[in-house]
Amino acid sequence: MSSAQNAALFLSAVLAVFISLVDAVPAYSGLTELSETSGDEVQDVEGKSPLSERQKWYLMARDLHRDVKTLRDQQFERDFRETVNMTAYEGAKIKTPLLRPSDGCVSRNFSAERCLSRIYSVLTWYRENWSFIEKENLTSSLVKDIKHASKRLLEALNSQLQIADGQQDQVSSAPLSVRSAWTRKITTHSILFNFSSVMIDSCRALHYISKRKAAHRAKDTKRPADRSSGKN
Repeated sequence: MSSAQNAALFLSAVLAVFISLVDAVPAYSGLTELSETSGDEVQDVEGKSPLSERQKWYLMARDLHRDVKTLRDQQFERDFRETVNMTAYEGAKIKTPLLRPSDGCVSRNFSAERCLSRIYSVLTWYRENWSFIEKENLTSSLVKDIKHASKRLLEALNSQLQIADGQQDQVSSAPLSVRSAWTRKITTHSILFNFSSVMIDSCRALHYISKRKAAHRAKDTKRPADRSSGKN
């Protein structure tokens, strides 16, 4: 075999290993929308019956992301009508809590417990500061739906975490400013934009958790049959 063929085989092997590592954990979303990558994931979850608690978490998070994204787009269209896209105000946006690679949700050292705790803490911040959005005269039904859906998802996650009120990890953020009409608009945009990003990463992490749990359950159900077949 020639050196060129050896090199090609080596590169193929390295690429296969890299792909397997990438598929093993949820990827960090950045600004990629959930709808661009999650079609198969939705079918995979909804095709199973009955749903596990973790699959219900994912579906609740997915629906919450859809509503937050819709409200985000509506507010941007209303308040920044002449702007081409949202990145035009990247430097002006305020910082609100996000999921970080170190939170155990998006890195190779994935930790379900640490990730769920962080999702719970960040989601709590957005729900506690949702009154800022409620004052913005946006689509009232969506604003109410998001508030209710956030509460439902928090309660569902806390059924496992068992975190007492006020005992969740504290998250830091910039103060929500209302000094002028402009700062109110950009603060509203920041909250909805970052909330949407949080829900993209939350959806992917919760979907990964549900798939991993289902895989463990499948292995456990196969073991008794494997033992009995081994005795025959």
